[in-house]
Amino acid sequence: MKHLVSGTKLLLLAVVATSVCQADEIQPASLIVAPADIHLSAVRDRQSLIVQAVLPNGLTVDVTDKVTMAIENESLLRREGNTMYPVADGTTKLTVSYAGHAVDVPVVVQNAAVDPPISFRLDVMPVFMKTSCNNGSCHGAARGKDGFRISLFGFDPEGDHYRLTREIPGRRINLAIPSESLLVEKGAGVVPHTGGKRFDVGDEKYNTLIRWLEAGAPNDQGAVPAVVSVELYPKNAVMDGEGATQRLTVRAKYSDGTDRDVTSLAYFSSANENSAEIDQSGLVTAHARGEAFIMARFETHTVGSHFIVLPKGLQYED
Repeated sequence: MKHLVSGTKLLLLAVVATSVCQADEIQPASLIVAPADIHLSAVRDRQSLIVQAVLPNGLTVDVTDKVTMAIENESLLRREGNTMYPVADGTTKLTVSYAGHAVDVPVVVQNAAVDPPISFRLDVMPVFMKTSCNNGSCHGAARGKDGFRISLFGFDPEGDHYRLTREIPGRRINLAIPSESLLVEKGAGVVPHTGGKRFDVGDEKYNTLIRWLEAGAPNDQGAVPAVVSVELYPKNAVMDGEGATQRLTVRAKYSDGTDRDVTSLAYFSSANENSAEIDQSGLVTAHARGEAFIMARFETHTVGSHFIVLPKGLQYED
């Protein structure tokens, strides 16, 4: 009798475990991978992907961490999480699979061994945008802040470079010891700063400024590719109630035909944080029922995505 009871318990446990596994893998009507193609054109280039499952009832679910990603030719491309990095020049494809659906993403890698010199306009100025240093309430104000002024949203790169490097020689930058530059120390919160800490020592923004200073704080020579458009993905989302999340990815396209993942450099905001809140990593979290326009700003371009939050588990009657 004891053996029979034990066997029954094991059977029940197996049924419950199977039900949980099946519940974890939703059955979408379609799968969206964005961006739909990948172009990598330098050794430091990268591209993050997001994968969105569209359910039969219209809800969308971020399944980026649950999909299988297979690279056709791993000698050209490597993957870390949902981000792709160049290895060698060539063309290949990435296949994204989930719950019986598969999407192929074409990949082109060029100049995989080339490391372009750091650019003031393309690399350094976006740091000021991301950290809100050049907005109207900070150093981008008409009179600046605490004796330091740069152009609003970076409209005057030449003037900004002058004010950083030559307006007060030796005060804002230290080429001999870049990490002791006031520009870096204030932003990292090492010394008192009215605007507070804007980045961490050793993070991407900090390292960009250090690399620029180590190169001698150069200005760009000649023409610099301009941003012609910015893409924000996903283009829309319908979220299932409080606590649902959706990450974003942002790509800028330039006048020379290249593109760039600028998710870490874009500034994010929500038109309705009561319904959908976004942090500066690009993660949207759903709250109360409603709609929100999620915006990403990069350089002088602003793009948006439409988010709808429904009550959790809402069922429609026929």
